Amino acid sequence: MTSIGFGVIGLGRIGGFHADSLRNNVSGAHLVAAVVDPEQRRMLLQSGSAPCELAEDVAALLARPEVEAIVVASPAVVHDEHIVQAAAANKPIFSEKPLADSVAKAEVAAAAVRAAGVPFQIGFQRRYDPSYARARELIAAGAIGDVEMFRGLSCDRLGSIDFLRTSGGLFMDLAIHDFDAARFLTGEEISEVFAIGAVLVEPELATFDDVDHAIVLLRFANGAVGVAQSAWRAPYGYDIRAEVHGSKGKVVAEVDEKHPTTLYDNRGRVSERHDQFLERFGDAYRAELQAFVDALHAGVAPAPTIDDGLQAVRIAAAATRSRREGGWVRVGDG
Repeated sequence: MTSIGFGVIGLGRIGGFHADSLRNNVSGAHLVAAVVDPEQRRMLLQSGSAPCELAEDVAALLARPEVEAIVVASPAVVHDEHIVQAAAANKPIFSEKPLADSVAKAEVAAAAVRAAGVPFQIGFQRRYDPSYARARELIAAGAIGDVEMFRGLSCDRLGSIDFLRTSGGLFMDLAIHDFDAARFLTGEEISEVFAIGAVLVEPELATFDDVDHAIVLLRFANGAVGVAQSAWRAPYGYDIRAEVHGSKGKVVAEVDEKHPTTLYDNRGRVSERHDQFLERFGDAYRAELQAFVDALHAGVAPAPTIDDGLQAVRIAAAATRSRREGGWVRVGDG
């Protein structure tokens, strides 16, 4: 098997993780070069800690013939721009979510990918987590009967204000995982949302009309209902789960403990939780990138697809509009 050369756009937390995976964990691929913003470039070059050669800019990275595929891990507000550039260069694209920070920009990115005909995968790593994957298998096999209700929860530590300003907002950055999980697990489309939110952690969020806590009610096309709860507060450790109820039972995807060992002492039941998302989903992040590389080698379409990425942005945009205006908003009208 030949090895596919990758370029990475962005070396933040997740971009750095993907770069490390390409160097050490993903078979059939290798890291060629990356591009970062000028300040990070200066710091990496000064410290000698760059994981690979650093290109001058995105255009220079894409122009390199040995860069055969691209990982987009730049700030969310420029995902669409970098996807369009990579598609124009005829490079297969693995992009972190969201596809863009607005529906209009996401549609432009999706159109560019379709027009170029390049392989594309959006980074919804929960689909590659064993607990979520097994839950989907059980639901698809009819183990819980007809899907009637979904519940998703995502609580994480608050990022820096600089990051949050370019993240697309709570619904685009955090809740979007639960929107995709709802579609993936139930096999149903979300047709309508009603969202409320509050600023309870970081007052600065209000200056750019964002929130740090939110609840989104969901209506599915088949008549099922659901809820997605999100918060930038998790003092006890990273907290995520998904639950789907059906006419014959329910399935829960939940892994709270960092280790499959529990201590019982005079404090009661004691266990260590995952601290942050890269710790909880490290294996899933590596698995999704490996799946992308495997798809390229096999000549098959990767998944999740450009349509999955676009639909998740539509749901997040509808939730954002509902939170700001009040009332139910149909997905696609956001």
